[in-house]
Amino acid sequence: MTNYIFSEEHALISYDISEARKAFDHDRLAYVVAETLEGMPGYSIYSGTGEHLGHLDSRDIAFATAFQYDMHALSVH
Repeated sequence: MTNYIFSEEHALISYDISEARKAFDHDRLAYVVAETLEGMPGYSIYSGTGEHLGHLDSRDIAFATAFQYDMHALSVH
């Protein structure tokens, strides 16, 4: 389900993970999703084509990591 969130400064679109895989098939886009892998809660980074790129402790670090690799990160749930 796509959610639209509006504030005075921002308009955000929130995608679920299945929608993100369909919408973001691009090698320069990444998406960040909160999930638990091997019993460790954190945030995973996926490429726009759906490849798992990493699992990090915090959302901010996940976004910074994507940015460091010249990718534009989007948050999905």
